[in-house]
Amino acid sequence: MIELNSLLVPVDFSETSKSAFAQALELATGENASIILLHVIDTAVSEMMAGAELGSQADIAARLREHAQREIAAYAKPSDKAVDVQTIVCEGGPFFEIIRKADELLVDAIVIGRHGMRGRIEKLLFGTTAERVIRASTRPVIMLPVG
Repeated sequence: MIELNSLLVPVDFSETSKSAFAQALELATGENASIILLHVIDTAVSEMMAGAELGSQADIAARLREHAQREIAAYAKPSDKAVDVQTIVCEGGPFFEIIRKADELLVDAIVIGRHGMRGRIEKLLFGTTAERVIRASTRPVIMLPVG
């Protein structure tokens, strides 16, 4: 049986990612089990918002980071499980950063929900972040059909 001591759980603050985190808490095993919650601020979004003159890209990125820090802290509240929960907020392309962090942190697996916050048409045309992670990852990926 595979022991899952360290799991990376990408979160976009959707119900799907909340469910994925809850499932990861159940999957994490071992004496030093840990879950790393990762939120990636999509630089394409901050560029688009800056292009729409909603502020400078730096200001928008700072506001998005503050929001993400608040949201991810709510996920990481202590649970009744003996699992260490860490959080990371970074900027970049979501699927690329998920892959990079998983390799950098040498996690045992990535736990991700099938669909997040993107629209249905966009998913049909371009695929989901989860699908891209599965295709590119050198680490095991557990994709959950939640949400």
